[in-house]
Amino acid sequence: MHYSYPEIRVGAAWWRRSPEASHTGDVTSSIFQSSGDLGSRANRVNGAPLAFDYDDISLVPRIVSTLAHRLDAEPAVNFGPVRLALPIIGAPMPDVCGAEMCRALTAVGAAGLLHRFQPIAAQVESARGANVVTTDASQSSPDLGAAVGVTGDFHERFSALYEAGVRVFCLDTANGAHVQVKAAMNWCRAQARDIFVVAGNVASAEAFSWLQDQGADAIRVGIAGGSVCETRTETGVFVPTPYAVWECAQVKHHALVVGDSGVRTPADFCKLLALGADAVMLGSALAGTREAPGRVILVDRNKYKIMRGAASFSVQQEFGGQQPEYVEGAETMVPYKGSVVDVTSRYLAGLRSSMSYMNARTLDEYRTNVDFVFHHYRAGARGV
Repeated sequence: MHYSYPEIRVGAAWWRRSPEASHTGDVTSSIFQSSGDLGSRANRVNGAPLAFDYDDISLVPRIVSTLAHRLDAEPAVNFGPVRLALPIIGAPMPDVCGAEMCRALTAVGAAGLLHRFQPIAAQVESARGANVVTTDASQSSPDLGAAVGVTGDFHERFSALYEAGVRVFCLDTANGAHVQVKAAMNWCRAQARDIFVVAGNVASAEAFSWLQDQGADAIRVGIAGGSVCETRTETGVFVPTPYAVWECAQVKHHALVVGDSGVRTPADFCKLLALGADAVMLGSALAGTREAPGRVILVDRNKYKIMRGAASFSVQQEFGGQQPEYVEGAETMVPYKGSVVDVTSRYLAGLRSSMSYMNARTLDEYRTNVDFVFHHYRAGARGV
């Protein structure tokens, strides 16, 4: 079988992994060569794109840095009405983002999206409870974000949340490339013009472009990469999030790219931003913190918290009030991590350090200056 090698845009140039490589243990360190102005569609194996996952790439500093300290790097981004000092968004999952998590994330310059797997009155109460005064004058309580569905009670839920002061709305669906999302977005826009709409999820340039053309302000990119998502197992649908983010970033015009799913470490966070994400959504990385919903469980003297996928059995049963017909989410325990501040501080420090390697004071400079190498892992590595 003949293999072509993936191309990745770095700044103004395109780089392609070369078939010549030096082998060290289980990893093949690839040689990069300029390949001209070619698109991702040119890189295929028997007609299919050759994708890459988190473990398949590393960032390479090729520019002498002039940053005196990593604190010179400021990774701020405008996310609708919110100025994020830290480009992290808490996922709208029942065991991740409640009122306390939203308050904690806002306090560190990030943001949370209140989950929708609760009665409307409870979500509205959480929205009001999450409205806090911050030390950052650029952020105020209309900046709060919340998730709604695209069917069922979403009209009533949207209206109640808007009345409570919510202006950032996440149309929370598994498949964002659906006519129901278009209809829901049009309806929401007809009700209010001062809203910022986050749509998704998608995992291809075509789906991203379609949602962007429908008027989405930000789009969640990533399908089946989450730690409690069973979509890959049950349906065969899966695109590695880093590849999906990179592909979607190539067709971005106005909609922000939100890398979503599979982030385990600050390194994964940095890679998605370097590949073109404007912000990154975290789920399991936040689920084990004190501010996440749910109580701490002690097992063999070790502390854990529960994390459930949105399509898991218990979430569907609890929210829908009946036996689920189909389960596409897992339920697990994640190690207790302490405070959200402990997690976000590590992610911010890692990103700033990575930016300093790339002589980048802003995220735009980071993406311009960053370079990549590909690795070839034996079967068994994540994404293989």
